[in-house]
Amino acid sequence: MNPHITFPRVVRSEWTKLWSLRSTWLTLATVAVLAVGLAGAIGYGVRGSIPADGSRSAVADAVGAAFLPMDFLTLVIGVFGVLQMSGEYGRRLVRATLTAVPRRWPVLAGKAVALVAATAPVMAVVCLASFGVCQVLLGDRGASLNDPGVPGAIVGAAACPVLMGLLGLGIGAMLRHTAGAITTLVLVLLVLPALLAPVLPGDRGDTVLKYVPTVAGQAMYSVQGAGAPFEMLSPGVSAAVLFGWAVLPLAGGLAVLLRRDA
Repeated sequence: MNPHITFPRVVRSEWTKLWSLRSTWLTLATVAVLAVGLAGAIGYGVRGSIPADGSRSAVADAVGAAFLPMDFLTLVIGVFGVLQMSGEYGRRLVRATLTAVPRRWPVLAGKAVALVAATAPVMAVVCLASFGVCQVLLGDRGASLNDPGVPGAIVGAAACPVLMGLLGLGIGAMLRHTAGAITTLVLVLLVLPALLAPVLPGDRGDTVLKYVPTVAGQAMYSVQGAGAPFEMLSPGVSAAVLFGWAVLPLAGGLAVLLRRDA
């Protein structure tokens, strides 16, 4: 690689490309508005169904109400990750990028760093705001930051979409085609969990479901020990599982990027 083309410069280039797109601003702004707005609406709607006894189950329900929209929003960020890579192939810009960075791996790594840097702060603010708005509308039935498991749930809610974005980025790098990559992402996140439970016999479905990306993500922002239809993995283990799901397609995408022509 040209000595003037260092990895920090590649990251800066990918950061500039990412933020120069109007779709980036629109996507993140839409996610923020929807997350906070839906959290408030859900909090207002379910406030009569959550007991005001401060029990662990009540805290779990209050936190769950705040982060109920996350399943949809993680899909949006996943698609955002897909487009970060597949969009360059669709517009035929990837040839110029790979000509400038012939070693290629810094391109995918730079996109991953730019994606994390762009989404992590936004998700942190959005999740904290969603929790706060929801609990205000729940009134005396809401949870507080001092309740056990709540700070971890907020951190998990912020981290989950970021990891889903990396998962989408990897799928986009592997498949290169926007429609195919988005379809694959939807199958992995939405269709796979729905099919596994009825197909697998006995308790095996519950055991396997813990390791599905969507369920692992939900465990990251759930207050453990209450309100779940089956036992989930701990937030830390779930984060590791979801990180693994993100790394695998990124590794596959890197292999495709290194071996195939643009």
